[in-house]
Amino acid sequence: MSNDSPKEVATRLALLPWMTPKRFRTLLSLGEPDAVVEVLRDWSTERHAPMIDIPSNIHALLTTRCSKTVARLLGDVWCEALGNSEEIAESLSTMDVHIIGRGEYPQQLNDDQNAPTLLYSRGNLELLSRRRVGIVGTRNATEHGRTTAYEFGKVLSQNGVAVVSGLARGIDAAAHRGVLAAVKKSTDNAGPIAVVATGLDVVYPREHYGLWKDVGECGLLLSENPPGTGPLPFRFPLRNRIIAALSEVLLVVESRLDGGSLITVREALDRGVTVMAVPGATSTRAAQGTNMLIRDGALVAIEPDDVLIALGLDTRRQAPSFDSRQPPLWPDSEVLDLITTDPLTLNDVARLADQKFAMSFGDVAVSLGRLEAHGWLMCTAGWFERIGAR
Repeated sequence: MSNDSPKEVATRLALLPWMTPKRFRTLLSLGEPDAVVEVLRDWSTERHAPMIDIPSNIHALLTTRCSKTVARLLGDVWCEALGNSEEIAESLSTMDVHIIGRGEYPQQLNDDQNAPTLLYSRGNLELLSRRRVGIVGTRNATEHGRTTAYEFGKVLSQNGVAVVSGLARGIDAAAHRGVLAAVKKSTDNAGPIAVVATGLDVVYPREHYGLWKDVGECGLLLSENPPGTGPLPFRFPLRNRIIAALSEVLLVVESRLDGGSLITVREALDRGVTVMAVPGATSTRAAQGTNMLIRDGALVAIEPDDVLIALGLDTRRQAPSFDSRQPPLWPDSEVLDLITTDPLTLNDVARLADQKFAMSFGDVAVSLGRLEAHGWLMCTAGWFERIGAR
């Protein structure tokens, strides 16, 4: 055997094809990593022998979830891959990836019955000792939802709370951007913790390359999957259990009725984690899941202080957030008040303005243009949507 540490040897096993987290945990339950590797290597020299010749413990593992034929193939593939995985494991140091194991996790994750066997990390591991809040939500978020997640992330960071999320599109990314904005103003603020479903060298989605880089430099990237692991669909729900287990409070900003964030909610409830939700308009699909959670007993989060109170943190002496935008004057202020949670078209706003203020179509169009230029509104495909304070 080489002089690799047990974690590095275990990584070789984690890198084997079709290795799921459950198979990995079961495999390592059979003995020390180097002993398991030796068993597989010994068998690899006679892998065309009958299935019964496979060591009994490996045989039991392989046949738990699949037929003997599939198990035979899986065993063959693992044996073929052992040599290659050794080279990949040795490259971990060049990727700036650190391996941590059970006993080095926060207590609530360390005691979790479904805790990952290993975690691969990049960044500041001290964030795991901070107070932690998970923020999750839909990938197809509205601008209102993204702004809300941004603001919650920023304020929680300013109060020393590390925000845990999945670095996905929509709410996850907005929450982490809010945290990063706070960290850039002061390194005393808590950085972001991102739990991803791929290897730390496989950015997904690809447009988040810059965001991944910033989180790795200013916060912490975590994955139970070794480098090189691609974005396979089954890994995303598995990732959500780690987000739930790391969170003292789980906040859902926007979620549809069938949203993936509700998987994280179930994982959190199974672990006794407090679940909070930001209410939304009943007519907005993106808020149907969060409104359902509130109906079913989740705590309501109107502002970041609600989450801080749930954590038992006193924020009464915190200074309010400063909004640098120029306050709108009449008639722009009245036009802005017509746009609340749901986006409206120019015709919608003009009709309301005519009814309430007798404003002409042209005056409304000019007001909307000024409000957009000053950062109070954004227009997407002809729909005007209000932007909250940042």
